[in-house]
Amino acid sequence: MGQRTLVVVPRGDGFDCRYAHWGVTTDPLAQSRPLGRDWSAGDVLDELDAGYERLLVADGTPRWYCVCWLDPTLAEPDDVVLARTDDPAGLRARWTEAKSRAVDAVAEGLHPNAARAGLLLGLARRADTVYRGDDASFLRDDR
Repeated sequence: MGQRTLVVVPRGDGFDCRYAHWGVTTDPLAQSRPLGRDWSAGDVLDELDAGYERLLVADGTPRWYCVCWLDPTLAEPDDVVLARTDDPAGLRARWTEAKSRAVDAVAEGLHPNAARAGLLLGLARRADTVYRGDDASFLRDDR
């Protein structure tokens, strides 16, 4: 199974974006293929959906984010948030478990909004920072 990763490289006023199906480790540029150059922040946000597992902002201090699909009905692939973490593998494992429980709870009758709120609350407790899917501020250094 892949670790679909969006690699974002800040360049002046825009961003170069790359895709890595098997994730990236020490050399994100060599381990990814180009998607496009000079993307705007809005273009980067438009690209993000539940098809990605991780996002890496590859600048002077690389920053990792898990792409977390909030929709417990599995119908809205654009319902994502980004969770900043120094441990993307650990956060991804916990997120996958929590999401599976939320999907099961909705199937058993829990209202989807309640499940979504619970997912978001749990994520906020575990991640360094959580960014809404329409908030591009993570693209600039957020230390």
